[in-house]
Amino acid sequence: MSARTQPGVHPLIESGRLMLVPGVYDVLSAKIAEAAGFHAAALTGYGVSATLLGEPDFGILTQSQVLEVARRVVGATELALIVDGDTGYGGPLNVQHMVRELVAMGARGVILEDQRWPKRCGHMRGKAVIDAEEHVAKIEAAVEARGEEPFFITARTDALETHGIEEAIRRARLYKDAGATVLFVEGPRSREDLERIGKELPPPLAVNLIEGGVTPLCSLEELESLGFFSVGFVLSGLYAAARALSDTYGELRRSGSSEALRDRMMEFAEFNALIGAERRYADDERFKR
Repeated sequence: MSARTQPGVHPLIESGRLMLVPGVYDVLSAKIAEAAGFHAAALTGYGVSATLLGEPDFGILTQSQVLEVARRVVGATELALIVDGDTGYGGPLNVQHMVRELVAMGARGVILEDQRWPKRCGHMRGKAVIDAEEHVAKIEAAVEARGEEPFFITARTDALETHGIEEAIRRARLYKDAGATVLFVEGPRSREDLERIGKELPPPLAVNLIEGGVTPLCSLEELESLGFFSVGFVLSGLYAAARALSDTYGELRRSGSSEALRDRMMEFAEFNALIGAERRYADDERFKR
């Protein structure tokens, strides 16, 4: 199915009762998400680290690299882009620099987590968190840097893995008091965890669903009933693209042909339409003498 011939929209998404956020990791993935009808997307640090550096989400990516990819996505699409800001790449001043850069480029939000640097993907082992008060200062710094702009600050805590659900909920409340727009407890491991988060924390609440991750892949209806508003499928596109590339290159090496894959591929004209080739042809014609 092409990106231009999508089926209908899930009722919870269409009604605005729930926001489903796909993850993007470069301009092409963002353009495809936009063509599929999404109005907002999350720039995933895991995905940027994998595609830009070929590295796992182990804190190797820098703030400058994330900002550059974000700038390209914002410049090339109309998506309301929420950027994975990791830990802010330092203290409150580093957070303020990042937020001001994101606001200036037209991004619509940032996610800031309370992990100790170098961080880990939220569903990986080996995480550690900073003191809650230290992250409160980062959230306050982000709020100040945002000013009056319509810019979402999502406060993420990874304390569930390191300290348990009680501490994760305590921290999330502190981050809300510090001015966070959205609360995000990373890595719930059971429906019971999800129930407690939805019951004990103020909305709006976010959750990430990662195929093969630690959080149960609940339906949108179930998550909405538990109190969640933002549901991120932040790595689904990356994993699907990686599988498609793996299958394609394997088939080419095996058979020396792409014929068996043609029904799963965009054709030349369709892909050119996606990236706006006709518009560029027209621009080129205007300047010919």
